[in-house]
Amino acid sequence: MKITLAGSPGSGKSTLRKMLAEHFGLKTKGTGDFMRELSGKYGYSDITQFIVEYVSEHPEVDLQVDEEQRIYGKENDDFVLDAHLGFHFVPDSIRICLRCDSEESARRILDDTKRTNEDAKTFSESLEAGRKRREAMRKSYLSLYQVDIDDNSNFDFVLDTSRLSSAEVFEKVSSFIDQRNSG
Repeated sequence: MKITLAGSPGSGKSTLRKMLAEHFGLKTKGTGDFMRELSGKYGYSDITQFIVEYVSEHPEVDLQVDEEQRIYGKENDDFVLDAHLGFHFVPDSIRICLRCDSEESARRILDDTKRTNEDAKTFSESLEAGRKRREAMRKSYLSLYQVDIDDNSNFDFVLDTSRLSSAEVFEKVSSFIDQRNSG
């Protein structure tokens, strides 16, 4: 089984990826992790700054990450891929999208002590960083691939996680996957 997770920053993709992998016995891959590694290599401590300032001017970085997704999807089975364009590069996957309103997303990111590649210190900084990051990603994907990450028709299942716990998100998504696999 191949599952791709897309969605807004702070929507719970990384948490869900781990829960689905454990539940279904799948490997995980997160291109966000790969992008964070690249941001450090290019001298950026903040992933949003890296995406807005560097990646938007150097599309080869996106192409590098995208090629990694494509290859991974072709060469592997039984995985969860946490990637904004995973649905596009692994078309034979179960394509899940998590949405989260911008204020809740900013709060989650700000409160997440495990995130070390984001420099926002206040709620308003986190909100603005999230807006800029999403805008830069959407513009880049439209330009490179003519793919709109905000178009829900790209996905098999779209869930707004703004008011849901991670357990509730897992229950809804895993139920959808179970139903899809049984029918």
